[in-house]
Amino acid sequence: MRNKILTIIAVGITLGFLLGMAVVALLRAVVDGTDTGLEIAFTLLVGFMGAMLISYVVRTTKDA
Repeated sequence: MRNKILTIIAVGITLGFLLGMAVVALLRAVVDGTDTGLEIAFTLLVGFMGAMLISYVVRTTKDA
Protein backbone atom coordinates (compact mmCIF):
# COMPACT_ATOMS: atom_id res chain seq x y z
CA MET A 1 0.00 0.00 0.00
CA ARG A 2 2.83 2.41 0.83
CA ASN A 3 4.48 1.85 -2.56
CA LYS A 4 1.20 2.62 -4.33
CA ILE A 5 0.81 5.90 -2.44
CA LEU A 6 4.40 6.93 -3.12
CA THR A 7 3.99 6.10 -6.80
CA ILE A 8 0.78 8.14 -7.05
CA ILE A 9 2.48 11.10 -5.36
CA ALA A 10 5.53 10.88 -7.63
CA VAL A 11 3.41 10.65 -10.79
CA GLY A 12 1.23 13.52 -9.57
CA ILE A 13 4.25 15.75 -9.00
CA THR A 14 5.60 14.88 -12.44
CA LEU A 15 2.28 15.61 -14.11
CA GLY A 16 2.00 18.90 -12.24
CA PHE A 17 5.43 19.92 -13.49
CA LEU A 18 4.54 18.94 -17.06
CA LEU A 19 1.22 20.78 -16.88
CA GLY A 20 2.98 23.90 -15.64
CA MET A 21 5.43 23.70 -18.54
CA ALA A 22 2.57 23.19 -20.99
CA VAL A 23 0.64 26.20 -19.76
CA VAL A 24 3.71 28.44 -19.81
CA ALA A 25 4.61 27.30 -23.33
CA LEU A 26 1.04 27.86 -24.50
CA LEU A 27 0.87 31.34 -22.99
CA ARG A 28 4.25 32.26 -24.46
CA ALA A 29 3.16 31.12 -27.92
CA VAL A 30 -0.03 33.17 -27.62
CA VAL A 31 1.90 36.26 -26.51
CA ASP A 32 4.46 35.83 -29.31
CA GLY A 33 1.66 35.41 -31.85
CA THR A 34 3.06 32.16 -33.25
CA ASP A 35 1.27 28.93 -34.07
CA THR A 36 -0.01 27.20 -30.91
CA GLY A 37 -0.86 23.77 -32.35
CA LEU A 38 2.00 21.88 -30.73
CA GLU A 39 1.50 23.57 -27.37
CA ILE A 40 -2.21 22.79 -27.37
CA ALA A 41 -1.53 19.15 -28.24
CA PHE A 42 1.01 18.86 -25.42
CA THR A 43 -1.36 20.49 -22.92
CA LEU A 44 -4.18 18.15 -23.92
CA LEU A 45 -1.90 15.11 -23.65
CA VAL A 46 -0.78 16.08 -20.16
CA GLY A 47 -4.39 16.79 -19.18
CA PHE A 48 -5.41 13.36 -20.43
CA MET A 49 -2.61 11.73 -18.42
CA GLY A 50 -3.79 13.64 -15.35
CA ALA A 51 -7.35 12.44 -15.90
CA MET A 52 -6.11 8.85 -16.15
CA LEU A 53 -4.20 9.26 -12.86
CA ILE A 54 -7.30 10.65 -11.16
CA SER A 55 -9.46 7.78 -12.47
CA TYR A 56 -6.84 5.27 -11.28
CA VAL A 57 -6.80 6.78 -7.80
CA VAL A 58 -10.60 6.78 -7.63
CA ARG A 59 -10.82 3.16 -8.78
CA THR A 60 -8.15 1.90 -6.37
CA THR A 61 -9.32 3.84 -3.31
CA LYS A 62 -12.98 2.87 -3.75
CA ASP A 63 -12.18 -0.65 -2.53
CA ALA A 64 -10.33 0.51 0.61
